[in-house]
Amino acid sequence: MLMATRYTFKGDQSPDSVKALLAVFAERGAAEGQIAHYVSADGRGGLIIADVQDQQAGYENALAYQQWMDFQTTPILTIDDAMPAIMAAFG
Repeated sequence: MLMATRYTFKGDQSPDSVKALLAVFAERGAAEGQIAHYVSADGRGGLIIADVQDQQAGYENALAYQQWMDFQTTPILTIDDAMPAIMAAFG
């Protein structure tokens, strides 16, 4: 299942806090099933697209990073996968 996770930074953004965040990121690595990871040009957060089979890994990541980030995860479809339902509903 494709998931889009938007994250925004919160709380303490001091150099020590950011170093701690980066240490966790270096240890954990990319999100499971990650297809793409984009950062916002304004520095407030980013977007991860992942193909996941199990929600457990995403939940574990959210818990690991909750001190620094807020998350919003949404199931998504490619336009090709969505088109049959769109055509059935509106065609």
